[in-house]
Amino acid sequence: MRRGGAPVTRVSGRNTQWAPRSPPLNHLFCWISQNAAGLTAIFTFIYLVFTILIFNEARKSADAAKTSADAAAGSVALMSKEIDQQAIRRQTIVRTYVEAAIKTIGVWNAKTGELANMNSLKSIPPTDNLILPNSVVELAALIDVQAAIKLSAALTEMRLARDVIESTRNVDNKDGKNIGHFERAGNEAAKHLDAATESLQKAYLVLGKQNG
Repeated sequence: MRRGGAPVTRVSGRNTQWAPRSPPLNHLFCWISQNAAGLTAIFTFIYLVFTILIFNEARKSADAAKTSADAAAGSVALMSKEIDQQAIRRQTIVRTYVEAAIKTIGVWNAKTGELANMNSLKSIPPTDNLILPNSVVELAALIDVQAAIKLSAALTEMRLARDVIESTRNVDNKDGKNIGHFERAGNEAAKHLDAATESLQKAYLVLGKQNG
């Protein structure tokens, strides 16, 4: 060692001089060496704390995702239930119209042979109940196309029957001079009403299958 200087080490024929280590660093390295076990425990604890925090955040994210998924599933189930309820309401409305139309046709069928007498007595009833709204056909189309087609055909026959009946309302049949017109009108109206009944029954049958 040189006097008053740093130690000298000979390496490969040359003198290598190491810088002296400062006292604070010496103390620091000694402290770290002496407290290595404690420092390891502290860093391990910090690592565990961060791991727990990360795990909790991941769990919160998973819970939020599950909540969103449950909410979406609930919305789908609610929508499906509403669709089913709408289908049931449509079925109920259309079937109610069909049942009412069949009853109305039955009443009018019994009167087609009495048009002359009703004309003489001025007692031909209003025929508005032989007209059903087209919205019934549109509603039926949402249930079954074939049912809508049958229902549309029935409505056409009912309108034709109504037109024939109305054609006798203002005909003068004094002394039976136009009795032939009333007989033909009665037969024609009955034919249209029978055709309407057949189409309504077929539509009702199709709707029943859909409901089942």
